[in-house]
Amino acid sequence: MYRWLFLVLFVMAGCVSAQTPGAPAPAGKHVVVDKTAQMLRAYEGDRLVFQSRVSTSKWDRFTPNGQFTAGDKERMHYSKLFHNAPMPYSVQVVGDIFIHGFTSVPNHPASHGCIRLPLDGGNPAKRFYEWIETGTPIEIIGQWEGR
Repeated sequence: MYRWLFLVLFVMAGCVSAQTPGAPAPAGKHVVVDKTAQMLRAYEGDRLVFQSRVSTSKWDRFTPNGQFTAGDKERMHYSKLFHNAPMPYSVQVVGDIFIHGFTSVPNHPASHGCIRLPLDGGNPAKRFYEWIETGTPIEIIGQWEGR
């Protein structure tokens, strides 16, 4: 009984910590991911400092909407769900959802749930990874209407 209760509390703590900042939010930094436009925008205060196209989840997968904070950052993360797929310049959003670099970032949803940033064209994934700090607020909005 106690093992089961411990497991439930452990899992719940992991879910909460992904949405609760591990460090104070950096002054004025915040990110908006717009699934309708397939666009990520990064701000310092009201000033747009970075933007890039992204690919969010395909129709049969799920990139959640909501308010989150940047969690762990890893220069090279490997997916635990998809055959150790490399996920360079990873920033955890919540659970197994990350913003990370990828070689294929079409102008429509294409991921298994993560938010893909391009590795080509000046490497927006690396630039974003270097800019964002743990605790930075991330807002995910919108809904992809196209097919």
